[in-house]
Amino acid sequence: MPSRRPRICLLLLFVFLIFASSMLRAVDQTKNLSPQYRHWINEEVPYIIQTEERKEFLSLRSDAERDNFIKSFWDARNPSPGSDINEYREEHYRRLAYANQYFGNIKAQDGWRTDQGHIYIVLGAPEQRASYLAARNVRPMMIWFYQSKTPALPTHFYIVFYKRSIGEDFTLYSPYQDGPSRLVTGLEGKNVQKNNLDIIKRSLGNEVARTTISLIPSEPVDLNDYSPSMQSDVMLSTIKGLADNALNKELLHQRRMNERVTTNVFLGANTAALQTAVFRDATGRMTVHYLLSYDRPEQGMIGPLPDKRVGYSLTLQTSVLTLEGKSVYEQNEKLSGVVNDSQATAARSKRFGAESRVPLAPGQYRLVTTLTNDLNHLAVRQQAQITVPDPAQTVWSVSRILIFSPQPPARDPNGVLPFSVAGLRFVPKGVQQVSLHPGEPVRLLFQLWSKPMDPASREGHRIKVHYVYGTMQAGQETHQEDEEIDAANFDASGTLLTGRTLSTEGLSIGNYRVVITATDEITQQKAYGSLNFHVSNDAEVTDLWTAYDVNENSPRGKAVDDYKRSLSAVMQGQSDNAISWLQSSLAADPTYVPALSKLVDLLSQNSQYKKVAELSTKHPVTHEISQQTAVLMSQANAQVGDFHTATRILEQELQFQPPSAELYLALANVYERQGNSSKAEDYKRQAAKFAN
Repeated sequence: MPSRRPRICLLLLFVFLIFASSMLRAVDQTKNLSPQYRHWINEEVPYIIQTEERKEFLSLRSDAERDNFIKSFWDARNPSPGSDINEYREEHYRRLAYANQYFGNIKAQDGWRTDQGHIYIVLGAPEQRASYLAARNVRPMMIWFYQSKTPALPTHFYIVFYKRSIGEDFTLYSPYQDGPSRLVTGLEGKNVQKNNLDIIKRSLGNEVARTTISLIPSEPVDLNDYSPSMQSDVMLSTIKGLADNALNKELLHQRRMNERVTTNVFLGANTAALQTAVFRDATGRMTVHYLLSYDRPEQGMIGPLPDKRVGYSLTLQTSVLTLEGKSVYEQNEKLSGVVNDSQATAARSKRFGAESRVPLAPGQYRLVTTLTNDLNHLAVRQQAQITVPDPAQTVWSVSRILIFSPQPPARDPNGVLPFSVAGLRFVPKGVQQVSLHPGEPVRLLFQLWSKPMDPASREGHRIKVHYVYGTMQAGQETHQEDEEIDAANFDASGTLLTGRTLSTEGLSIGNYRVVITATDEITQQKAYGSLNFHVSNDAEVTDLWTAYDVNENSPRGKAVDDYKRSLSAVMQGQSDNAISWLQSSLAADPTYVPALSKLVDLLSQNSQYKKVAELSTKHPVTHEISQQTAVLMSQANAQVGDFHTATRILEQELQFQPPSAELYLALANVYERQGNSSKAEDYKRQAAKFAN
């Protein structure tokens, strides 16, 4: 039978030549750049530019195009769009300068090439550093401790560097690929990982030894045996590819969608006001509803659409931040519609308001809203600080007060539309304040909040609500109204929806205030609320037309809502609550992959491997599941002893994702734990090909 070896060798040579040719073309593209652009792409931004961006930059034909690309590159990453100072760019170049000064060769300015420089540029300065430069029988080591600033990484983790020899730079350490044997000098350990782990324990203590097994503090380890998991290596791989990470790419995509906002902001004298209200549903879920409304009619709001019809087309971006300015999540909504001639005329004579809703976990946040008119590329931006109360800690209180239009409320049983309360959607005129024409009634709506309790326990109880309104100046007449509400109408979460229509007949032009007092007749607790309204002359425009994103009313609405609540709970340091929200999200839609990925990540960080293994049986691996999620699911099954499932998950992932060192190492780890050293070595060799 003829040998197949020559044909295989020729095939390999052919593949190599194709690969080498493509690499040479890529290198040639870089060499053809002038020095300043070559330096930018190769030495200034190699760790933060996405693969697609790099390809696009190398395909440009003129310096003008390259200058525009670089400007757009930084604008898309600006945390304060439109600001003259780009904090992201400033911080990046500070890190780059630091890396070149303190790592590598300062004369060559090549510190960015080193492992330490790479980590510093991508992650910034560590919260803590520890150096072990002269320990007995251990190579020089440095340990950096980080608190993550991105949900793509664990909340806390270590980075370890070591010197292979005196003249070399510090090298990044991998618990799985290196292990304690790489850190120990001499022959005492006989190149056995367990023996060398013991040497590190004796020389530097248990805490350092623990770090050589796992870089993640929350991950359980056995100091009596060397058995590293793949979590640390998955994390290191994520750091190296952070620019191409799905979460970061999505955030950048959202910012790019609104990049035009930063170049044509703001509408001069016609500003807008941002009004927010927090409402609670029967299950205790809190949602922020907001109205961003112009102060005066905006003539350019209605105009010709790309398809030649007449209508409006706007983009509404909502950025949710912590009070410290850290991003929680962003959402982009499209507000569009077609109108006839009479509707267009009516709309141009009214003020416009954009409506939206932001599901959040309890906590304090900063809301930044940007509304862009896609017809003329002009925009307004407003922000507000909001507090979302914890239902479990809520005392007797009144929510913020919604003033709504005379348009009858529409049914919204899923509760996924803006200003939807108790299954009904109300069209807003204002929150806490509104302008009206003489004689126009004030239609107000609010919730009474108490602690959750059985509605049956409130049978026979009454709530007295007292309304008083007027100028509130001494000697001025006030109007007063009273009503009683049956406390049995409270739902199980402790919420009751109520409202009132107040007459403005006889009120002259001016400013007025409404004060509401709600009294529980059993406890005699009192809760207060208030709003302001202005009675305007007929010439002043008070009428408002509004729009919201109709696509938000989707079957996946509840799943997305709870996923967003989980993201906010993570940023508030509420890991257990975040896990509960993610479980609720998957209960509403078992196919919602973002919730599954985040839940697997959080459970793994909390060492809840049994729950992760259970998830892997309910949610099979598909092409939508990321490599990192598949590795974590496999590892969890291996932790509980189900090696068959652990192997199957990774083999299925190899069918959907391109092969990688991380996937092969994960398979090697599973087979090694089963005692199948032959297969483990096979997969390690496969991984080595990618690593090199």
